[in-house]
Formats: sequence, structure tokens, C-alpha cells
Amino acid sequence: MKKSFSLLYTIIFLIIMAVVGMMIMQFSASSTKHTGRSFMDTRAELVARSATEYAIMALQGHNYNSGKINQINLTYPGFNVKIKFHYFSTDCTSTTATCSKIDTKETNMSALIYVIVTSKNPEFHIRKVYTTLQNP
Repeated sequence: MKKSFSLLYTIIFLIIMAVVGMMIMQFSASSTKHTGRSFMDTRAELVARSATEYAIMALQGHNYNSGKINQINLTYPGFNVKIKFHYFSTDCTSTTATCSKIDTKETNMSALIYVIVTSKNPEFHIRKVYTTLQNP
């Protein structure tokens, strides 16, 4: 009778230890996944800041006699970046998706910059959108 109870206790103990081991494995796997997602999220923010600075530099170095910049597409390792521009101008002929007519000369040729960063990795789908107003 004692041997059967000790066998029963041993089986119960092994089941409990197996459940505890599975929980430890699950928590360590989720921690690793969270660390990877956090790293990719931080990287996406840095890429968005860098792309915003690049867009401002492109605006400042562009010759507007040849036309306006409407969109810039960039590719970083792991990310795609789309930069869209919307201008506020006194000489805008019509209200389009890239231009709005304004009456104030102080803010003539201001540009609203939309920076959209999306990840290429399907496991970590990250999308960051930054909006910046750049005055001349």
C-alpha cells in the first residue's frame, strides 16, 4: 500500500514539475519576443527621425523653379520609408493633394511633411507616422 502511494506522489510531483517547466519556457520565450519587438520599435523611431531630417534637408536644397518635391521613397535595412509633402503657398493654382492656397506671405511655401515608416518583417509589423511643419 505504501509503495502505491509513493508511486502516486511521484507521478503527481512529476506532473507539477512539468507544468512549472512549461510555464518557465513560455515566460522566457515571451520575454525574448518582447525584447525583439522593443528593439525594432526603437529602430523604427530612429529611422523616422532620420528620414524627417533627410526630408528637411531635401527641401532646403531643392530648386523650386523646376517644381516641387511631392514624395520621396527610401529603403533602410528592415524598413520602408515614404515621405509625402504638402505645401502652403500664395501661388498655388488649385487645392490639390500636394498644395493649399494661403493668404499670409509670412508662411509662404511652408511644407507639411508626413513620414511613414513600415517594417519589412511580417513577424514584427511596425508602422510609425511622424508629421512635421517646416517653415521657409
